[in-house]
Formats: sequence, structure tokens, C-alpha cells
Amino acid sequence: MSKVEMGIARNLTPEPNMAFLTQFAKKERASLLRLAATGDLVNAQQLAERLDVPPQAIYKAVRDLRMFSLDVGGRTKLYPAFFADQRLDRIQLETICKELDRLSGTSKWQFFANPRLSLSKKNPLDALRKGKFDAVIAAAKAFKAG
Repeated sequence: MSKVEMGIARNLTPEPNMAFLTQFAKKERASLLRLAATGDLVNAQQLAERLDVPPQAIYKAVRDLRMFSLDVGGRTKLYPAFFADQRLDRIQLETICKELDRLSGTSKWQFFANPRLSLSKKNPLDALRKGKFDAVIAAAKAFKAG
């Protein structure tokens, strides 16, 4: 949860809810750090090296909604390592990210990482590796619609 979201929540929720939200944010951060430890999430420099581009290209892709990052706290952002997976078509990944539009990085991560019934219980990354782009883009549209 970002500082802005925490500020809004703090102004709108009673103390017991704040304790819950604070605990939730701590658990989310710990989960993201575990994903970084396993290499599923990387920093901008690591991703840039894997893609053989300058870090500025990563930042621009995020601004253009072609990639996304996850906030770990403070100014620390991590990026899904799958953006550098050579078994995935980057243009397809970027198209799906654009379809997910302005959903939070955490929501986008959840979309890509979790199995979907509409994808025969595969996650979107596995479906893309099997050439199921049309099914994944349809799943992204449904996910965005809620």
C-alpha cells in the first residue's frame, strides 16, 4: 500500500482498521521481498542488464504502461523478471500490460502469476508460452473489468 493510500486510509478508517491495514502492508512487503530473493522480482538495473537496455528504457516502458513495477516501500521498486524471459514475446507482454491499463503493479502481478479458469487453470505466462495470446488478452480484459 503506497504512502498516499495509507494516508487516505488513515483519514477514513478507525484505529482497529488502521492496525489491520498496517499489518497487511507489512505482509505484502515481506511477500514481495521473498519474490525478490527467489529472483521472480528484480530491480531496474538487473532487468535492464537482462534486456540489454539502459535503466531509463525500463522507466519509460513503465510510464508508457508497457511494463509495471511493484512498490516495496520508500523509493524501492521491483520489476517482474518475466519481462526478460526469452520464451515470452515482449510485444505480447507489453500489449497485455497496456490492456491492464492503470491497475496497480500488485494487481498486474496477481494477474500474471495466478492460474485462471479461462486459461485452462494455467497462469497467463504459461498460456503465452503455449501461444495462447488471444485467450490471455481476453482474460486481461475480463480481469480489468473486475
